[in-house]
Amino acid sequence: MRKAGTGWRALEIRRIVALLRPYAAGEGKRLAAAIALSISIVAIHVIRPWPLKWILDFLAKPDQRGAVDAWVASAPARGLFLLSLLFVALALAAAWADFAQSLLVNGLGNRILYRFRTALFANLMRQPLVFHEARDMGELVTRVLYDTSRLRRGVNGLMIRVFQTLAIFVATLAVLFWIDPLLGAVLAVGGLLAFASMHSRGRRIAVASKKQRRKEGKLAALMADDLGSVRELQTFGGSEGATHARFQRKNEKSLKYEQRVRKLASGLVLRVELLLALTIAVALWIGATAVQSGRVTPGDLVLFISYAIALRAPFTAFAYQTGRLGRTTACAERLARIMETEPAIQDAAHAIAAPALVTGISLDRVAVRAARKNRSARKMVLDSVSCRIPAGERTAVIGGNGSGKSTLLRLIPRLLEPSEGSVLYDGEDLRRYALSSLRSRMSVVFQDSVLAGLSVRDNLALGMPEATDDAIRAVTRAVGIHGFIERLPNGYDTRVRRSGDLFSGGERQRLAIARALIRDGPIWILDEPTTGLDQDAAQEMVDILFRATEGRTTLWVTHDSEMVERMDWVIELSEGTIQYTGPAARYVRRQAVGV
Repeated sequence: MRKAGTGWRALEIRRIVALLRPYAAGEGKRLAAAIALSISIVAIHVIRPWPLKWILDFLAKPDQRGAVDAWVASAPARGLFLLSLLFVALALAAAWADFAQSLLVNGLGNRILYRFRTALFANLMRQPLVFHEARDMGELVTRVLYDTSRLRRGVNGLMIRVFQTLAIFVATLAVLFWIDPLLGAVLAVGGLLAFASMHSRGRRIAVASKKQRRKEGKLAALMADDLGSVRELQTFGGSEGATHARFQRKNEKSLKYEQRVRKLASGLVLRVELLLALTIAVALWIGATAVQSGRVTPGDLVLFISYAIALRAPFTAFAYQTGRLGRTTACAERLARIMETEPAIQDAAHAIAAPALVTGISLDRVAVRAARKNRSARKMVLDSVSCRIPAGERTAVIGGNGSGKSTLLRLIPRLLEPSEGSVLYDGEDLRRYALSSLRSRMSVVFQDSVLAGLSVRDNLALGMPEATDDAIRAVTRAVGIHGFIERLPNGYDTRVRRSGDLFSGGERQRLAIARALIRDGPIWILDEPTTGLDQDAAQEMVDILFRATEGRTTLWVTHDSEMVERMDWVIELSEGTIQYTGPAARYVRRQAVGV
């Protein structure tokens, strides 16, 4: 692994460019205009002090006749007025160019980062469940929102300040060496010392920024977890005391590193300011001596001092940007890791649409390893599981808590891939079929159903966007939720908040069942679908689901022995292994005789 900070500026700028280049497509004209404006600003910066030099040279020694002096001498009042007018025009042109460049470059950077953020979110949404379960939601939100905003500000400054300052410095040096090599050398030494200081301090800022971003991510994750558990924390008295102390500790650590980054960045700006002030002082002494000796004119000295003072603003901005670059690269590195993460579950190169299921789904010696962070005594959630799920029949999946039931269900829509073995769809590996076509054939109700941050109508039609309002209302009436929805502030257009906190657990589950009924897929996956419902409501939903799954391939997780008797097939799990698989009637008979 590369050590943090080694060749940091060139390497990290290249990484930022490589990260964002795909999202700059179609911005060629704007980029060309931004480059043209930068060239204009550099040219104006070089030309701007010359009218002042010509005026001072004419006033100091009117008998020395250069081409400009001779032209001014021919009509002094007109010449001095026009030179003064040129000086003002160049100042106005510089101001306009800076304004236009800021608008153009910021707009360009904003558009590129808008596309990048959209692609980043899309890539996160393509990642499998194991990716999200292994990460804190608060940290991912921080990356998508805060890190991309930081990257946007850094990129805008990078395009405006870093390269333009280098160009101004080189162009100014060329002019000064042409006028007087000694004065040019003074500015060159001062500028190079400033750049060296920025390089050495910039490495430290980059390292400190990466640590600070990690602390900020952990703080965001903690806050998301605590806010998501606010009901329990308040109920058990955890909203203060230990919870507050834990947040305070992490907040203090984040503040400590943020202050360190700010201190390093401010110290860098101060050091650059001092170097530039020292450079100007040395130049004044050498320049005054040169004027006395007649080697340079007073105008040449004023030209040099004007250049040195004019360089102060871009150099200070460059120093500030160097500090920001450290924080920008820390964000870019975190974002690049996400963008470079290919989804572990995706379509094969020649995936085809899933056909209608004919014989059934089967698991052939399937094993699923437990995530490292969730491992206890068991390393395998499922261990060498082989079983069959007959097409067109209802299969009960039973077993104790932690036996692997939900994991088995996740394998069918490929929300999870087996670590070993295969899941077969009519004898063909499930990975042969396109994810979208496979999942479009499934109606799913999870045990802990979550509603997306959409309207109630859009949540219900999530699996069937073309569903009509009449069809949606017919289903909601059937599951007994239509009246409640109508009483919401905006009825079916009411936006769902915070995964469905607007609804009780039972109402959320009814909505989830309604969503599955609206899709009405040929394959049903039901993970304890009546969780959160009272006995009468649960029986009502079971009857509705039994009618809906008639002749459909159905996997139904249940702990209800009476439900098992109504099923066609049974899969029993215990600690990740198969205890029984076969007809439900035979299983019931075995249970009756205690086998």
